[in-house]
Amino acid sequence: MSITDYDEDNLDNYNYSQDIEIHNKNTIIYNLIKIALIMIASIIISFIFREVGLNEVSIILIYILGVLFSASSTDGYFYGIFASVIGVLSFNFFFTEPYYTFLAYRADYPVTFIIMLITAIIASTLTSKAKKEARISLIRENIIKLLYKNNKKLLKARNRNQVLDFCGESLVEMLKRNIMITVVDSNDNLKEPNIYIANSDGSENIFKLDLAKKATYKAFESGNPIGIGTGIYEESSSYYYPIKGQISILGVIGIASFEKEIIKENEKILLESISTQVALAIERENLFEKNKLVNLEAERERLRGNLLRSISHDLRTPLTSILGSASTIIENDEVLDNDIKKELLKNIYEDTIWLTHSFENILSMTKIDEGTLSIKKEIEVVEEIVAESIARIRKFSGNHNIKVELPDDMILIYVDGLLIEQVIVNLIQNAIRYTPENSNILVKVIKDADNVIFEVSDDGNGIPMEDINYIFDRFYTKTKSKNIEKRGIGLGLAICKSIIEAHGGKIEVSNNSSKGATFRFSIPSKGVM
Repeated sequence: MSITDYDEDNLDNYNYSQDIEIHNKNTIIYNLIKIALIMIASIIISFIFREVGLNEVSIILIYILGVLFSASSTDGYFYGIFASVIGVLSFNFFFTEPYYTFLAYRADYPVTFIIMLITAIIASTLTSKAKKEARISLIRENIIKLLYKNNKKLLKARNRNQVLDFCGESLVEMLKRNIMITVVDSNDNLKEPNIYIANSDGSENIFKLDLAKKATYKAFESGNPIGIGTGIYEESSSYYYPIKGQISILGVIGIASFEKEIIKENEKILLESISTQVALAIERENLFEKNKLVNLEAERERLRGNLLRSISHDLRTPLTSILGSASTIIENDEVLDNDIKKELLKNIYEDTIWLTHSFENILSMTKIDEGTLSIKKEIEVVEEIVAESIARIRKFSGNHNIKVELPDDMILIYVDGLLIEQVIVNLIQNAIRYTPENSNILVKVIKDADNVIFEVSDDGNGIPMEDINYIFDRFYTKTKSKNIEKRGIGLGLAICKSIIEAHGGKIEVSNNSSKGATFRFSIPSKGVM
């Protein structure tokens, strides 16, 4: 049933808001009093017309006008017809000879009375019908407004819980009843219901009874309304309507009727329209979640592929170097002097350190993707973190000059010390990789009112402007370096960003005004000294 398929006999029961409840306020006595006053006024005006010498036609028109006023100011056809009869009888009594009797001497009076009665009845009927149609239009307009308002809310919903909350609030506002909504979970089982209270009269508790739960499951399984007015679970004091999706039942909406008040037809129509909107919103959210999972899985597969390609391509060089150095020593041990052996062993050591550091980054990124990267914050001394980081990197810094600038005062910071060390090591290693030998690298720490700021600067060639916006992306290794041994797998800076953001800070990069680049990250100083 659609909004336009109204049973007009039920319109007088419509009670969604005060502005369309006028017909419920007019009692029979009130309507009869209004008719009496209108007809008395018609009689008085007719007497005045007769005194000034107007003929009977003018008086008849006054009575018909009175009937029209009676029909337009009351509800239903009965009052208009009743006013028509009263008008004809009063005209006969007051304005036909003999006066003040219901007798008529003239032979044409009965015909006049019949024509007058038919005219009055037709006029009153048309007036009542026009008024009824106007009320129907008003009701439909208000329902459409309510549905439009609810649909606007549902369009703003960002998840299923918001869909349910918006729907529950709208139904409470429209029906002035306590509402229960339950939907299915990922396994197509009904979840715990959400209850939305219109008034605290205790009717919200009926949704917690075993009988209400049985009625809810019955509506869910059958796909049909259950409860008051349906013949099934009538004693549940509620009405349960299934939320029907395109393929399956998505949930159930319950309306409390604590005093066993029958759910009106118009309320059922409105509930059906609302449930359709909710079903569409839920299916939209389900589709969004499915697409999100599909895209996430596709992204994971893409990252796995990139990782495998990067590992197979970029780790081949150090492994080949280790294999070559080891095989040279094994096959030519007797003819190689000690200096050459030490040089080959040094190469093996440096390549092994590089591989270890690369696999640490790969392991960290895997933990970040799986959400298992553990942040164990403790009070740490900034100077010790920096010193330990430089000690780890200096072993393979080559001819680069690493300098440190720290404040005179000791700085304590609440962080995971090992992860911050990894960030600093990655930034220094990145500077070493992309700057020529004998370059200067400066590690600097600054403390302001809100943050502790770490900077790693170099005096190399800087970063091309087209690369700055992508420098922290995974597997981004674009570089103009001609030294293949200095290539990386493009995870270091992405890991730095994830670690710093996990600490509530931020990281950025910029080119220096003279030459080189500066990587800068900040950690909130709340709770540090």
